[in-house]
Amino acid sequence: MFKRTQAALTRQFSVTIGIILALTVLFALWMVQHMITASQNNQLLSISKQYASELNDVMSSPKWKTLLNAFANREKLSASFAPSGLQLNQMAWLIGPKGDILLQSSGKDNVLSMDFPLTSLLPSLLDAPDNTFDNVHAGDRTFRVGGILFNAGASETYRIIVAQEVTNDVALLARLRWAFIGFAAAMLVLGAGAGYLLAGRAMIPIVQAYRRQEQFTADASHELRTPLSILRSSMEVLNEQREALPSFHRRVLAKSGKEIHHLIRLVDNLLTLARSDNGRIELMKTTFSLSHTIRQVVEQLEPLAAGKQIRIACKGLDSGDVCVHGDEVRIRQLAFILVENAIQYNREGGTVTIGVEAGLSELTMTVADTGIGISKAHLSGIFERFYRLDQARTRRSEGMGLGLAIAKQIVLAHQGKLRVESQEGAGTTFYVRLPNLSESFQNVPLQ
Repeated sequence: MFKRTQAALTRQFSVTIGIILALTVLFALWMVQHMITASQNNQLLSISKQYASELNDVMSSPKWKTLLNAFANREKLSASFAPSGLQLNQMAWLIGPKGDILLQSSGKDNVLSMDFPLTSLLPSLLDAPDNTFDNVHAGDRTFRVGGILFNAGASETYRIIVAQEVTNDVALLARLRWAFIGFAAAMLVLGAGAGYLLAGRAMIPIVQAYRRQEQFTADASHELRTPLSILRSSMEVLNEQREALPSFHRRVLAKSGKEIHHLIRLVDNLLTLARSDNGRIELMKTTFSLSHTIRQVVEQLEPLAAGKQIRIACKGLDSGDVCVHGDEVRIRQLAFILVENAIQYNREGGTVTIGVEAGLSELTMTVADTGIGISKAHLSGIFERFYRLDQARTRRSEGMGLGLAIAKQIVLAHQGKLRVESQEGAGTTFYVRLPNLSESFQNVPLQ
């Protein structure tokens, strides 16, 4: 139990650390990318504005007509005019009012601009908003490209497009991304290990206190069994002479015997739970007929059911002996607890249905009643010790709140599963799944 709690605390701690690390890594990557992108955008915008300023001066000089004539004669696009601040990894183009390329320049003899797929990107670049920049891919290279509108004169509007190769920056961001992820993963592993150790250290006082309480429960239960057994024997001796006692004494004797029986059951249940906590619940496994065991439980509880006018119905018990390998005494105790609960919390005139279904790898025992049911708010806690529901379900004074906790421990000791389904006002059904023997053991008469 404590190992599971330690593991659960470690998982919760790891999830918390993981979320913090993930948010930290995402924020760090976003900050780095934002800073790099902002620096690139500022460089390109600066070049665009500088290009526009220089073009204003050129367009008022005779050199502008020479450049336009060169373009009209379909000569090689001139690179004789370029922004003064253009670097080796940067390019610039002047797009005319009709969407034609008038000038192109790069920081290295147009070699870089020849590799840039401007023609295919030109329609989208012309429709893009002013002063916006985006990354585009050309083969194994990445460029950041964008542009601004440039008004020359009163009627003509040009567009300046600038681009910068950012292949190295993209590769750097990718390496940073994997470095951050690796760092976060390493920190998560270290944090999980530290969390596991810290959770173990923090639970030491809790474990010690729980062990002391557990040992006290086991010792007290064991020590109380002897005096209670003596009291029960004494009550049985007195009960043999009950007819000679006055009526008042007989009533006191009956009530005392009932309370002693209640205390004996409580002590036995506490001892069973204490042993299950220590992993010392003893199972004397044999192969026995589950059908026969359930019939014995039904016969034992029929007087209780008759007192409340409740009918007990059995399904799947007449098709043959259903064999199970386990502790017959514990399985009988399990069936007794579930059937007794179904009777106690049923309505007068209701029905308790016990079913057994054998499969290839497991068998299922169901105990269903037509009683008052359990609300969804209580379903998760009914297997806890001393768990008390609303007054409608705890009206009987002899209820101890330990039966279902013991039932769960018996099922777990047999590597089985116990679950419950209930609808308030319509009844409750318990499902017990236990490992089954192979079909070769079915329908074999047992000694």
